[in-house]
Amino acid sequence: MLKAGTRCATDLVARFGGEEFAIVLPNTDAAGAETVVKKIQTRLQELRIPHTSSSTAGYVTVSMGVTTQIPETGSSTDSLLQLADQLLYQAKQQGRNTYRIKVLDKTPKP
Repeated sequence: MLKAGTRCATDLVARFGGEEFAIVLPNTDAAGAETVVKKIQTRLQELRIPHTSSSTAGYVTVSMGVTTQIPETGSSTDSLLQLADQLLYQAKQQGRNTYRIKVLDKTPKP
């Protein structure tokens, strides 16, 4: 279902741990990433997968933390993942079934 929400064959969806997944969207800016996020949320809502053990929603929902960055020498995937994880928890605190996006600016050169 997640892969179906992406745009092209080079987009990657991978289980990251537990109920967390990473989606890598090469050559995608924040607007493109937001389009993918909304498409995934819409498709999941259309499936209406029952979530009987949830106290917040009767159906499975998805919260996402999204970061974008133009890679350059010294770019860290760890910093992208850490920020995406922080954004995910912010989205969950906002009431779930939502997302937060942040663009990592290039680090200024000394």
